[in-house]
Amino acid sequence: MNSFGKWECCGKLGQGGFGEVLHWRNRTTGREIATKHMQNTNSLGADQQIKLSERWNKEFNWSRQFLHFSHIVAGVILDDEDPDFVKFLNARHLAKLPVIVLEYCNGGDVRKRLQRPENANGLVEFEVRQILVALRQALHFLHSKCGVCHRDLKPDNIVIQRGEDGKKVYKLTDFGLARVTPDQTMLQSVVGTRHYFAPEVVESGRYNSAVDYWSLGIIAYELATGELPFIPHQTPKNILLSLLKKPVNCIAITEDPQESCRFENQFELPEEHHLSQPWAEAFTKWLRCPLDTDYKRRGQLASDEVQSVPVVFAELDKLNQMKVLTMFAVNCCKRLEYAVTADMTMDDLIRLIVRDTGMDAKDVYCALPTFHPHKQITPHTKPLNLYVEEWNDTSKESCKSAKRKNPPVMLYIFQGKKECDYSVPEQRLSVLAQKFMTNMLKLEERWVVKRVALDMFYVLNKEQAIYKMFLSGVNEHALTLEDEMVANPFIDSINAQLLTTTYAFEQLKSLRTAVQLLNDGAEWEKLANNYEAITLSAKSIKGHFESNLRSAQGMVQTTSQLLKDLDERDIFDPTRFHQLYLSNGQRAISPAELKNAFLQFVTIRSQLHRDGEAKARSKAIDALHFHFFKSKESVRVLLNKFADLQSEIFSMHLKMVKPISTAPSPMLQLSDAMDRLTMSYGQPMADSFDSLGTASVIDEAERINSMLIREMEIDHF
Repeated sequence: MNSFGKWECCGKLGQGGFGEVLHWRNRTTGREIATKHMQNTNSLGADQQIKLSERWNKEFNWSRQFLHFSHIVAGVILDDEDPDFVKFLNARHLAKLPVIVLEYCNGGDVRKRLQRPENANGLVEFEVRQILVALRQALHFLHSKCGVCHRDLKPDNIVIQRGEDGKKVYKLTDFGLARVTPDQTMLQSVVGTRHYFAPEVVESGRYNSAVDYWSLGIIAYELATGELPFIPHQTPKNILLSLLKKPVNCIAITEDPQESCRFENQFELPEEHHLSQPWAEAFTKWLRCPLDTDYKRRGQLASDEVQSVPVVFAELDKLNQMKVLTMFAVNCCKRLEYAVTADMTMDDLIRLIVRDTGMDAKDVYCALPTFHPHKQITPHTKPLNLYVEEWNDTSKESCKSAKRKNPPVMLYIFQGKKECDYSVPEQRLSVLAQKFMTNMLKLEERWVVKRVALDMFYVLNKEQAIYKMFLSGVNEHALTLEDEMVANPFIDSINAQLLTTTYAFEQLKSLRTAVQLLNDGAEWEKLANNYEAITLSAKSIKGHFESNLRSAQGMVQTTSQLLKDLDERDIFDPTRFHQLYLSNGQRAISPAELKNAFLQFVTIRSQLHRDGEAKARSKAIDALHFHFFKSKESVRVLLNKFADLQSEIFSMHLKMVKPISTAPSPMLQLSDAMDRLTMSYGQPMADSFDSLGTASVIDEAERINSMLIREMEIDHF
């Protein structure tokens, strides 16, 4: 079945016990579809074949009803569009059953996502959230709108549709076991995949839609940790007996690695996961609801909801509304995660940072990653402003496919002081791996060996991510410093003051030369010495700033190259470790091999954080940034000195433009004399002008007038 008409078969998408799914592309339109075919069922008895046919027809009908819901794979109806192609498909099908035609989802399924090496210890939080939201929407639609219980929820039946922008949409598929569940009806039969169906299915065969909630909880745990919660390596009988006895708050059951068939209830997630701390805590509490063995409690409705929404959905909605601000404290090499709300202030955030890093509050310096939508932190900034939804997607796949890579965190924290402290948290293996490494475990069963290898793999992956955060933080520190220096007006301010002051001083100097003024030598010498000292200091500070800017630009280039080199290699080599001990068909790791792998890891880690180039560059940037910050004060002092110097220069300019003689001009003399002319009433006056007779007054006036006429003629000439 390679092609028909315009349709070309591109290959097989999947295969199950009695069916396979093929991928088709229309050569003319480019449209892609998936077709589900039943394979040979001769090995089944007559009754089994009848039941399988009923399920097939049921899925065929369901697929044609889910045409417009975004989180359920829709059927594709080609009966009118291309009836010949439909006939071609059905003519080659078994048992005269119709081929099921579905929309093609180009991203594979969630099972394949979990099987990728980087997801061996679970998916990143962003993906876990998105998948759970999609399942919640799909299940609520099936239960409330369609009255359908899926009954076969598992990662294999969650497929991925990837858009042109790289974003993923998760969709529920495979309704072969779906069944109508009217209110108050209890179904009877054991269906589903063994590790995902609820205890009541095995215990009594009677159940309702709450079985889907149990499966949702199992899937959620597996998404977060990479493994099933309830001793999956054990027999169905032991699993069921352990489940029926488990406490309400128990979310997983493990086997004691030192005593076979001794099982331990777990109330917390294992440490080996990729969830943020605040979300993991809330997620753990939520898991208790879907993983409750009492289906009545598991399926109860939320009392505060207007609509009939199960508690498991209502609490999941609250869980996924949590906004977690991610940060990295570079100096203590520590990732920080805090749930932020609208009423939280930056002071609140700083207090949390101080609590978890041991830094002094006055030394906390925050830097935003490049391209952060908030641009810069201001006095009005709130922690919620720093949260960037799409930056939560730190999956390896998304980082490779994105046009612009998301930073590993939303905020970087540095120490703002002269001598910054650097420290690295101690890295340890899990208790189980430590015991295995030192030959303290009696059992060396397959699940134990795989578990300790997974624990070591988690350590390698985590440390690779931490070092990338460290290097990214150092690079962002260099970029931030460069931006601060470029945006700072100090160099331009110094240049402007130098230009203005030099021009004024040279004008004053030229004026003094022109008038040969020598009677203020001491004052001029003091001014000239002051001018020389200030301009020399200004040129030195300006050169210092320009040198610092060049240094910062060099730091940006160096750290950017280090970050690029890191993207191209695995420093701790988790990929090789996975290929050796966790890939299908590979040998089991021995205690000696685990010990050697851990010692090699510790050695490389120590060298990187003690003598690595990234740390040296970080310290250099710290010193440069502190020096730049402190030098701002010297610039302010310099600008004040420029202002004082210019005042002195302008003051001396004013002195030089005043007349040398203090005698008033003739016109002023006449005006002054006329002002002082009074009529005598017989009392003697002290003013000499008053003693003049009328003739004297007229003679003096004519003299002054003649002098004024001469001056005016000279000026006119």
